[in-house]
Amino acid sequence: MSRNGKVRKWYEILKKGTESVVDRIFITGVTPITLDSLTSGFNIGTNETRDRLFNEMLGFTKDELIELMNDQEISKEKQEEIFPIMKENYDGYTFCMDKTEKIYNSNMCLYFLNQYVRNKQIPRNLMDTNIASDYSKLGKMLTLCESNRKKSILEKAISDEGIISEIINEFNPEGTFTEQEFISMLFYLGYLTIKETEGEYPKIGIPNKTMKELYSEYFLKVIADELEMKIEINYAEIGNEMLLQGKIDKSLEILHKYLNNLSNRDYERFDEKYVKLIFYCIAMNVKAYSVRSEQENNKKYQDILLVPRDSSKGYQAIMVEFKYLKKEDAGKLEEKKQEAKDQIIEYSNLEQIKNIPNLHKYAIVAVNDELYVEEI
Repeated sequence: MSRNGKVRKWYEILKKGTESVVDRIFITGVTPITLDSLTSGFNIGTNETRDRLFNEMLGFTKDELIELMNDQEISKEKQEEIFPIMKENYDGYTFCMDKTEKIYNSNMCLYFLNQYVRNKQIPRNLMDTNIASDYSKLGKMLTLCESNRKKSILEKAISDEGIISEIINEFNPEGTFTEQEFISMLFYLGYLTIKETEGEYPKIGIPNKTMKELYSEYFLKVIADELEMKIEINYAEIGNEMLLQGKIDKSLEILHKYLNNLSNRDYERFDEKYVKLIFYCIAMNVKAYSVRSEQENNKKYQDILLVPRDSSKGYQAIMVEFKYLKKEDAGKLEEKKQEAKDQIIEYSNLEQIKNIPNLHKYAIVAVNDELYVEEI
């Protein structure tokens, strides 16, 4: 980027070419770099990334997906079966604040449809390994952010609280890399997207379940690193126990390890939301489930609901309600247990919940690092 740098010289050549042999230049990439250092070399560019006219250019709309499936002679009945899966895992991208239509990740959709047409069934692995290896860079990018800011961004993103932030138009490599620039970089790379608009600034969050799995896996690693603990999680064992027996013993063992290693200082800011977030991240990595957190049902919000992605195999569904008490409030344990049980029973009578087959319900109260579990 410097005065005599290769990038500057290359752009100078491109600009000079527009006087004779170059009619138009279209540059694709992910992060728009400021032209401040290149003004004399290339000051003729326009950043179209967030222009409303191009919002749907690099993804599929629902209508385009229907057209693709019709071309492959996938029946309407089968389309109705696979659309919810594709929407949950691949939809959710918006690049312009003025647009409300979300678009699907085209790479992931093409991978899914290719596997579906070839094998006549929904693929077990919903993410292409080639794409997954590309997205695995999330951890490396998050190292650019200070530890406390990094954890705060992860918490807000995974919990769907959302992040209110301006998206910068250009990055200046010579300037300070701020939190706003970090969030903007994740936006341009597709790790975060515009979820909704609040006033003049967007609320930014994770676009879909597939991306949330990546964040969840990394969040658990960040917490483990902070606690200086080594922890191996066997998601196959956890998944089999959940799917076949409807039990959560193995996932609670992992949760307890995290809680047991948290320092007293951490407990000062510790609450129910944090306990739930760790369990949620563990559950998110059991890919056979659709994991829903704080899902609204008649203005009621159950903590975590795990519904098997494939309902034809008789797998078990799981609903969990968490409560938390500080150690000094342990005397209120029975009261909190009853509160969690009452909420579980109330949620169980909701139309959307009571029709879920093979549903196991758990009320869990955490007192510091101790877990009190009751299946309802």
